[in-house]
Amino acid sequence: MGTDAPTTEVNSAAIDLKQLRPGDWLTVTVDRFDSKYLGETRLQGKTLLVPGSLPGETIRGQVLRNWKRCLVLRPVEILTPDPRRVEPHCQHFALCAGCQFQHVDYAEQLVIKRSRLESFFEPEHPVQPLPLRGIIGSTHPYAYRNSIKVHGPGEPGFWQVKGIDMLRNRECPICVSEVEDSLKQQRESGFQEFVDRNVLNILIRATSIGDTYLGPEQPKADEVAWLTEAIAHPLTEESLQLVVPAHAFWQGSTPMLPRLIEEAVRPIRDFAPELLIETYCGMGLFGIMSAPFAARVIGVEDHPLAIEAARRNQTHLQLPNWEIIHDKTENRLEALLAEAPERTSLIVDPPRSGLPKKVLKQILRCPPQHLVYVSCNPESLARNLNKLCRETFQLQDIVGIDLFPQTKHLECVCVLQRRESWTRSPETSASAPATDTAEPVAETED
Repeated sequence: MGTDAPTTEVNSAAIDLKQLRPGDWLTVTVDRFDSKYLGETRLQGKTLLVPGSLPGETIRGQVLRNWKRCLVLRPVEILTPDPRRVEPHCQHFALCAGCQFQHVDYAEQLVIKRSRLESFFEPEHPVQPLPLRGIIGSTHPYAYRNSIKVHGPGEPGFWQVKGIDMLRNRECPICVSEVEDSLKQQRESGFQEFVDRNVLNILIRATSIGDTYLGPEQPKADEVAWLTEAIAHPLTEESLQLVVPAHAFWQGSTPMLPRLIEEAVRPIRDFAPELLIETYCGMGLFGIMSAPFAARVIGVEDHPLAIEAARRNQTHLQLPNWEIIHDKTENRLEALLAEAPERTSLIVDPPRSGLPKKVLKQILRCPPQHLVYVSCNPESLARNLNKLCRETFQLQDIVGIDLFPQTKHLECVCVLQRRESWTRSPETSASAPATDTAEPVAETED
């Protein structure tokens, strides 16, 4: 961190904070993390945010933004460093919005994430005592991310913390080498080919075998790209090649993907369902990996490119017990559950906002015997489990998986079992809509 001479040097207690302007200098002591892991303190009725700081540290820095209720300070000198502090790998850390933890020893990052996860399950939460198995650390704290997005207008870049400006990084050390190399090469020309075409959002993605995509995030019909990913099944050790849509959702952590698959699919193997339903299935990752352990697998997805990837995977993997429905989960799930056999598993992998209320109600009306919940947001997970586990399900296991070191994000996998006290009412099956409009990828064996 630099130590340029200050334009205005003040202690936070000695000035009216409303008078400070961007570039002015300020010294503060950080009290806590805010909800996004920015260092936070309160002074004169105003929230002061210090990205790249730790609670208890005294920071000397420059004002980036000064709004009515919030001031953002860029740390320049750490006057009283926390013992957990380490040197960030990226020169843009604390300005770039992508990472929150490069300044924290990796073992301590896992401690912080565990504490944060536990904080969402208050003492009266129905899953208490929380059966948390732990947080699985990454094998690659850096060089793991297989995709990034850069944004225009003009020469594209990364969002700044709490700002509207872009950082035009030449490197991103959390990315795999293929992605970072593409970023460096494009930065040499200022992404000129995309600036000339007025492309505002650019995606760079790479698979573990070096298959790469560089182009618009939202492509035209003739720009759609398909990548190939190679994965060894963590439970059968079979080598699989999957078709991955460059423009639809795909898990962003290459090194930890096998461990995520293992944690999500092992419960399916152990339960051995007659039917497995995978909602929000994307290109069908968990369904494909669970196919050896279930008599029948149905995936539900509404993204057209993900559906096309699923069809391609079904064809070349030759999975006769796997089919997919092209529709929204809330339009099909209740009917599928109402007509499902008793020994049914459900995998849900919803977006960051969690399960919508409509889907939650459908699950509670027709709960499967076995449920695996894959979550990318512990807060929405805790909120959903509060509903699911109050009367209907029992949480048997929860584990955190650190797919994205140096960031605030934490993946969780939960295993739930329907309570023995729950019984299906006769009206439930009678009132459920029919499911004969499913769109199979191929004929299935019943």
